Amino acid sequence: MPHTGQQGRTLHSRAVIAATEFLTDSGRIPPLPIVAEHLEVTPEALFGIFSSEQHLLEAVAENALMRLHDQCVRTVVAVEGEDPVAQFHALADAYLEWAYLHPREFRIIGLMPDAEFRENERLIRYENSIHELMLRLLTRAKAMGRLSPDENLPLLIAVAHAYSYGVASKMLLGDMSRWAPGINALEIARAAMHIFTQKVLRP
Repeated sequence: MPHTGQQGRTLHSRAVIAATEFLTDSGRIPPLPIVAEHLEVTPEALFGIFSSEQHLLEAVAENALMRLHDQCVRTVVAVEGEDPVAQFHALADAYLEWAYLHPREFRIIGLMPDAEFRENERLIRYENSIHELMLRLLTRAKAMGRLSPDENLPLLIAVAHAYSYGVASKMLLGDMSRWAPGINALEIARAAMHIFTQKVLRP
């Protein structure tokens, strides 16, 4: 039976929320007994779900990537007209907004070693699902003549991922605001991503 608590949340969900708050406030997750005290449960109850602080940190990353996946899908579906270019723009906006609203989680996932990321089936599943969504959009764009016929789509996805991660990182560091004073950092980042997609996808 799952542990239940405030507002019907499972202990797992409550611990993830608490860990995220600790990360936001201090940049780290405290020892599990302190998290348990914060949640008003016994350390044994929490250790029954999470074997270590690292395990809890991975759960935070899984939850963050799940939110990103859901936000990407909702944003793309909301675009009218089934235009793959407009949907790709929307997908980029969703990623940047997620990073802007969840900077700690963005950094946790971005700094996770590749081997560690690959070992987590949930993280791989969410990432693959986002990449599959990108592939569907680019395949449609290619069929409509908005990409070169010989475009390497998996490589283009990798480049888009790397570019968007760099833009988001610079946005969170404050560099975007310094380079374009007077403009909101998120808006600058969105403009940068739109320039990228406009260069890659023909109007």
